[in-house]
Amino acid sequence: MKALFRPAPGESSWGGVIKSMGLVFGDIGTSPIYTLTVIFALSRPTPDHVLGIISLMLWTLIILVTVQYGWLAMSLGYKGQGGGIMLRETLIKVMKRGRSVSFAGFLTYLGVSLLLGDGVITPAISILSAVEGTLLIPGLENIGQNYLILAAALIAGALFSIQSRGTDKVAWTFGPVMVFWFSALAVSGLFSLLQMPQILRAVNPLYALNFLADNGFAGFVILSEVILCATGAEAMFADMGHLGRWPILRAWMFVFVALALNYLGQGTYALLHP
Repeated sequence: MKALFRPAPGESSWGGVIKSMGLVFGDIGTSPIYTLTVIFALSRPTPDHVLGIISLMLWTLIILVTVQYGWLAMSLGYKGQGGGIMLRETLIKVMKRGRSVSFAGFLTYLGVSLLLGDGVITPAISILSAVEGTLLIPGLENIGQNYLILAAALIAGALFSIQSRGTDKVAWTFGPVMVFWFSALAVSGLFSLLQMPQILRAVNPLYALNFLADNGFAGFVILSEVILCATGAEAMFADMGHLGRWPILRAWMFVFVALALNYLGQGTYALLHP
């Protein structure tokens, strides 16, 4: 495990950590805007529910992102590259020829298709959720939905138009912005958390298990919304070839703390203002 966070030759630049903030973690960094909003549309924010849901979210980040992507997937890179196609190259080496190789090819096409679908849907959700925040500004609460959709479409068009300038320039542009964003998430979450430190009990996975056991099928449906807190995590593996494993993992250590603090802070807010 110690070797996992040790940089390889040529990966020791902290500039790579900042760039990975903008290139890799922009998607998962916007999840706090909408994840709990969607979940509490399906579940009442009672103390048991809040602790259970926050616990589910924290352990989703730990198991799915840190363990599955950060530890397992990123150790299966092929010549320093990641992504579904490179994973196929790794699997082919250990598979026998025949149907197993064809099945690996099918899984590759399926994985790439899902990634493309995520790349189409998630930016629209993230940008629209961010734009809807203008309704909280005094004097702007009566803006029509059509204007919000138009603003989101213009922002999406502007973002996609600058991608042709290259990954490196895009990463340097958004990296410092995302460092500020995650810092804001951490600070705001910490201030909210301090109002009710008891929310830290959500770190105990028993609250997550009890929530699923007590709510049956409804808990399973809510679990399908909890996964929104990890949207974009696949970029850790997919973008490994751009930045290297070490900068992405070091950036994730900071991102994880910021997200955990913010979700705990949002849980506190939900308890204080049900």
